[in-house]
Amino acid sequence: MTGEEKQAEEENVPEVSESIKQYTPRKRAEHLTEEEMNMAALAHASVLLGFITGGLAGVAIAFIIWLIYKDKSRYVAFQAIQAVAFQLVLMGVTIAAVVAIVVSALTICLIPLALVLLLGAIALPFAELLYGLYAAYETYYGADFTYWKVGELVKQEMGNS
Repeated sequence: MTGEEKQAEEENVPEVSESIKQYTPRKRAEHLTEEEMNMAALAHASVLLGFITGGLAGVAIAFIIWLIYKDKSRYVAFQAIQAVAFQLVLMGVTIAAVVAIVVSALTICLIPLALVLLLGAIALPFAELLYGLYAAYETYYGADFTYWKVGELVKQEMGNS
């Protein structure tokens, strides 16, 4: 390559600083304390422990957080009881799916249905884990996170009591 070719090539390359946007970290909410955001995130992140133990330990951790914060912080209490409800509902759905798989497998003509349900029963805990960890991420920054369907039911029940 000649000197002129190198210079022409360098002129065609855009400045690196122009093409890369500045990264700005997400800011945590100012209306909540660090402790409130951390505990709300921990309540949702308990889904990870539930994933490992079959659900019960995750529910227990979120429930204990709710017991501790129910009179201290409305935000933490709502997030924690919502995490409890979410994990309990999905435990029930998983149990129902397993029962349906067994019943379908016992009936010879429903074995294809059993295979489809089996795939769903395998995928459901992973989906629960990802959704719960997403909720933990959002509440760590102080977002008012609400689970789809479950969160609305919890809001209604908390409003009635």
